[in-house]
Amino acid sequence: MKNRVVFFALAALLTCGFVATAHAQDDRPTVFTLAYEGLMVGAGAGLAGGYLVARDNGWQTSDWKPLVYGVGIGALVGSGIGLTLGIVDVAQDKPGRTRYVLRDMLYGEGFGATVGAIAGGLTAISTKKPEHILLGASIGVLSGAVLGAVFGFFEGRHPSRQRVALSVVPVVEAGGKLAYLPALSGRY
Repeated sequence: MKNRVVFFALAALLTCGFVATAHAQDDRPTVFTLAYEGLMVGAGAGLAGGYLVARDNGWQTSDWKPLVYGVGIGALVGSGIGLTLGIVDVAQDKPGRTRYVLRDMLYGEGFGATVGAIAGGLTAISTKKPEHILLGASIGVLSGAVLGAVFGFFEGRHPSRQRVALSVVPVVEAGGKLAYLPALSGRY
């Protein structure tokens, strides 16, 4: 019963987040748009952190409390940070710049969860422990949120110029052969 309540609460939270972002077509976000994005980022990071704390001694069926605490505390802290960024954003001459941080954190969490779940799935196949899927997704969510904050901060400073670029560059190996590797470059 308790697992169903947690599942439906998380499903409602995610559904409300998708509906709210789908209706936000205005370029300038309101204070509460940023507060809600902060709530979503905090809830995702809290859920991932709660899972990492809960699985410390192996996952048990009674380990749902750290998940609920993580989501709750993360959502409250995230909404407070989002509300603060929203107030700062409205007070600026050019509003809309602080939105990049929360937006990129939210996208980073989604991307990190996907990549982490894939990596965890590959690990789960070889170790025959499906718990690695959730572990990979949790680590991916937290890593994606941090990377999203970094990229969003730099993008928000000069949103009209491309500051960070991902490309493929040729590199000469020790044997003289060319290898093509991904490269990340940035202008600051």
